[in-house]
Amino acid sequence: MSWRLIIIPLLLVNLLYACTGHYTGNVKTKGIYYRVKSGDTLWSIANAYNMDIQELAEANNITEPKLIVADTILFIPDADQIIDDVMAAVRETESAKKITKKEGKASETKTRKGERPGDKTTAAAEALSMRDASRSKNGVAPKEEAKEIKAKSVEEGTSLTDGASPREEMGRKVEQKVREKDGGGESANIKFDKERFIWPVKGRVRAKFGFQRDGTYYNWISIAAKEGAPVVAAANGTVIFSNSLKDYGETIIIKHQDSYATVYTNLSGRIARVDDKVKKGSRIAFLGKAEKKGEAFLNFEIRHKNKARNPLFFLP
Repeated sequence: MSWRLIIIPLLLVNLLYACTGHYTGNVKTKGIYYRVKSGDTLWSIANAYNMDIQELAEANNITEPKLIVADTILFIPDADQIIDDVMAAVRETESAKKITKKEGKASETKTRKGERPGDKTTAAAEALSMRDASRSKNGVAPKEEAKEIKAKSVEEGTSLTDGASPREEMGRKVEQKVREKDGGGESANIKFDKERFIWPVKGRVRAKFGFQRDGTYYNWISIAAKEGAPVVAAANGTVIFSNSLKDYGETIIIKHQDSYATVYTNLSGRIARVDDKVKKGSRIAFLGKAEKKGEAFLNFEIRHKNKARNPLFFLP
């Protein structure tokens, strides 16, 4: 038996699992709710939870990070505990990094001199322990820290936010310094790729990507349109699946350049077949039957390297 007859089906099964394995609407996703506090930013929240700001923005459909305000509820994917003071967590993490860097240089110097680094607890570990202790106090900074923050904010002068407290002001200054160190703030930018794909069907978005009110998590957007409406390929690519899937109806999966793939479900009259080369905008199927309410819908998913991405960050 040819190795291609074995390997190709296995690859297809893996991709199908990646593209549809998390489609089930009643599956609960690990994560926590976080209530934004005064002085928090999307950048500080992402850094406190050690996650990419892009992932946090897409999970919560945030297209403009500056618009998040106090008391906004965010979903933090994969988190298992609430951090009471994200600004303090960021400051402590940065302090620990600096201490670790200094210790690394010191140990390197000692090693060069023939000295053996000691086995004592490092200052970095102590700093991280202080961070955990600070969190356990419901986000209230020690008096010494508050005095230091206030002194530094007065010393450094201009407020970054009108009416901001010393804690908020200092937190934003820390954020600004770290962003400058990372390359002028580029690491904090939310990225869009509005030219890569087009809308697969003309309609309105009835359900967005991410966490839903019923506790489920959508890896796709749901687009409402007329029954039988034409569905087109969102970009040039090769059809790698065209068949019926249990619970999802007629389904088509297209592989695109740069490790992207798109998934189209609830179709009817599939035109595109496996191995077909399709052009952006070419018809691949028609929208399936309408629900009892008289409205049909297309579930549309974009994946990059087998990871679900928010389609609204890609569609024009």
